[in-house]
Amino acid sequence: MARKMSINFTKLCGLILLGTIVYNEYLSYCLSQLAWPSLPADPDLTVILLVADPQIQGVEHEPGGLLGGIRRWDSDRFLHKSYKWATGAYTLNTIVFLGDLIDEGSEADGDTFAEYVARFHSIYPASGHQMIYIPGDNDIGGEGVDPVTLRKIDRFEQHFGPSSSVYSASGQVDIVPVSRLTEHGHYNLTLKPAQLSTVKVVLAISHVPVLPLNGKFAEKVMNLVNPDLIVSAHDHTGYMFTADRQSRKLSRDILRFSKKKNTPIELQTRISADPEMGIGTLTEMVWEVVVPTCSYRMGVSEMGLGLMTISSQGEVFYTNLWLPSRFSLLYTYAACVVVVVIIFLLGKVVDVKRLLRRRQETHRRNFDPLLKL
Repeated sequence: MARKMSINFTKLCGLILLGTIVYNEYLSYCLSQLAWPSLPADPDLTVILLVADPQIQGVEHEPGGLLGGIRRWDSDRFLHKSYKWATGAYTLNTIVFLGDLIDEGSEADGDTFAEYVARFHSIYPASGHQMIYIPGDNDIGGEGVDPVTLRKIDRFEQHFGPSSSVYSASGQVDIVPVSRLTEHGHYNLTLKPAQLSTVKVVLAISHVPVLPLNGKFAEKVMNLVNPDLIVSAHDHTGYMFTADRQSRKLSRDILRFSKKKNTPIELQTRISADPEMGIGTLTEMVWEVVVPTCSYRMGVSEMGLGLMTISSQGEVFYTNLWLPSRFSLLYTYAACVVVVVIIFLLGKVVDVKRLLRRRQETHRRNFDPLLKL
């Protein structure tokens, strides 16, 4: 007689939980990384990682107690793991944080801001890379009724400085921070031309987009800095804006970035290399890349980091390093818990049926001989 297969429901529940955790916390990141492009081992390339709008969550706008703590913990872990996967995958020259580093930074008092900064640096350790931080409106104000103040600017400088008017990312590339929020100190545009190299590619970085909003600020940036390319953030979704260098007006359709169509962008910002200067003249067009947010708490379905390489002759390669959809993974946890509870209860029902069957068999063995007498 064939033996009936016995299912260990407790072990089955454990295997389902373990499989869900392994997939959500490791395999999902591994699968995302497999879609990231590889880079050539070219010493002429300057490799830059772009981190936009991490906005680590504070305490005032989050639920209190255990729920708020869990939400901050999970968001911090997602940001940290994404960063570690990216920094482990590429050899980087520079890492640029494009503002809105702390969600409640502008409204926090001094002690609370210091606590947020400590959390931020634990999420994003320097690890020997050149780190560039620029402030966003969530860090120093500037949006709605929240004003920018010198106190907030100085506090940001104290914790994320020292800042510079121009950063040298390599022997070929200068990075120039600009800001619609303030022109105080190193963000004074009139101080930058004297510090720019005439034989380097110039990358301007801003929290708030420059060319899409145009206006006087964009005019000053183009006249005084005249960058090969601009990189910004703030909008949470990613896209590329192509403009005429002179008029700063849109010259091509806006290219919206999408995880489904993750085609890397290749640009040539310089033409007709000058044998004496060793670098070509700027093209008639200028591009601005708006990097998508890396945080799943920003209300968008697709999160990513930006990766850019720049050659000495102005050849630019840009791609988005798309990240797993954390909310989908959290829903997977919820579904897993429901399935495990159902299986666990089903196992208990089976155990009860087995116990009743054994009692009936025991009762029959004890009383059947008596009934035969």
